[in-house]
Amino acid sequence: MSRSPSKSSASSSDNATSARSTRIFLGVSCFLAGAAMMVIEICAYRLLAPFFGNSVYTWTALIGVILIAFSAGGYLGGHLADRKMALDLLGWLLAGSAVLTFFIPALHTVFALGLSAHGLIAGPVIISLLLFAIPGVLLGAVSPAAVRFYSLTLKDTHVGAAAGTISMLGSLGSFVGTFLSGFFLLSTFGVRSIFFGTAAVLLVLAVIAFLLAKNSLKQQAPVILSGVFAFSMSWMTAPKPKPGVIFEHESFYHHIEVSEQTEGKVTRRVLQLDSTMEGGMDANTGDLILPYQEYWKLALLREPAKVSSALFIGAGAFGMPENVSRDFPEAAVDVVEIDPQVIEVGRKFFKLDEFPRVQAHAGDARRFLLQNSGKKWDLVFGDAYNGIRQIPPHLATQEFYQQIADHLEPKGVFIMNLIAAVTGPKSELTSGMLATLRKAFPHVEVFSVGYRRDETQNVILMCSREPLKPLIADRYVTAGSWQERLIRTHVPVGTVPHSEYVFTDDHNPVDAIIARGLLE
Repeated sequence: MSRSPSKSSASSSDNATSARSTRIFLGVSCFLAGAAMMVIEICAYRLLAPFFGNSVYTWTALIGVILIAFSAGGYLGGHLADRKMALDLLGWLLAGSAVLTFFIPALHTVFALGLSAHGLIAGPVIISLLLFAIPGVLLGAVSPAAVRFYSLTLKDTHVGAAAGTISMLGSLGSFVGTFLSGFFLLSTFGVRSIFFGTAAVLLVLAVIAFLLAKNSLKQQAPVILSGVFAFSMSWMTAPKPKPGVIFEHESFYHHIEVSEQTEGKVTRRVLQLDSTMEGGMDANTGDLILPYQEYWKLALLREPAKVSSALFIGAGAFGMPENVSRDFPEAAVDVVEIDPQVIEVGRKFFKLDEFPRVQAHAGDARRFLLQNSGKKWDLVFGDAYNGIRQIPPHLATQEFYQQIADHLEPKGVFIMNLIAAVTGPKSELTSGMLATLRKAFPHVEVFSVGYRRDETQNVILMCSREPLKPLIADRYVTAGSWQERLIRTHVPVGTVPHSEYVFTDDHNPVDAIIARGLLE
């Protein structure tokens, strides 16, 4: 008679232990599923940036698709959990998301180049739907399914507590995945490796779910083999290095690429950040190789024709600041560059260490100016880009240009490289920038580096508090000199587009204007 209660007690204890293990697994699964989704979203941005740029449209497409997928996943997970109240449901959701995550790098290699022709808006939306929508739906279904199973372990007596616990753990996982990606993973591992690692974690969770559901190894084999197949296919479709590439690196901010090409006696070494060539030089001599780089010399049209101090916003390949230092060895030259790894690349591949008077500062340009409020320069050159023609919006406002004006010597000049057209339907950006610059500088002159002014090209804007016309139109220059080469590209005031719209910190549609220009 005494044995029955003992057996009942042991069975009850086993059930309690099993329920506790199940709850722990459900909590861990939701935490890691939330983390995985944010890792995928943030790293997806790095996959898309080389083809679609680092614009607000790329982020908008990614976030929008992920949110829709998560919403659809929430609906799907709840319905599936009502129809199949078995823990292996979670296994199938996690396994499906794992296999598709393994495939993301391979599918990206196949589709991205072709879809880049669809523009800055449609392109990111389409590829986000192709690559991330279904994994997002499956990961989004994990939490509602987990709520149902969690409440079952409590005999449906604490449904609210189950929902609250699962929701909390999923949100904490998203938080950890966000910080882990931004502050550690992207600077430590390649993007492909991050996707493979994330998929592997999800696949391990799927196997654990099947084990807890008491599925046999034979039942699990297709899932495991699918994961191995997906990983193998993705691994074999790794993009081949481009011809001439001598260095590649993933930093916090960019995919950095240095390539080299020899043409006769000139070895052209160029720096590419994501989708954009940012600058270059002759690797043998350090001479500039891009026509727009020579326009820093507009500052020498003043008297005296020298540079005592200069600030370059955006390092490029350090060609221009090094040329200033070479021509004026006593000049103090500062370079502010957002990405510390670009500075390291400058030291290794672009001769930065050969110019001790060129001081490179890692940080944001506006923050740098705030931290150096008492410092002034007689030349400031703006060349900061963040993707396909993409000027960081906070570096294209009236407030920023007023900061620059406040940091210039009385006869100082601000020179800016703008990628746009001077006239015609593609000149909207140029006209807006001119209206904005004139709020801080009473005198602004335009130089068109290309041959046709209605085509997108390097447009150089020269700004000052003092009249510039006497330096450009009212002077004699020797034929064939650098002065003559630059001055002949000057655009007369009457042909420059006019706009009353001023970009401010409060309202700045630079991203939209650049997107329209690319569509044109």
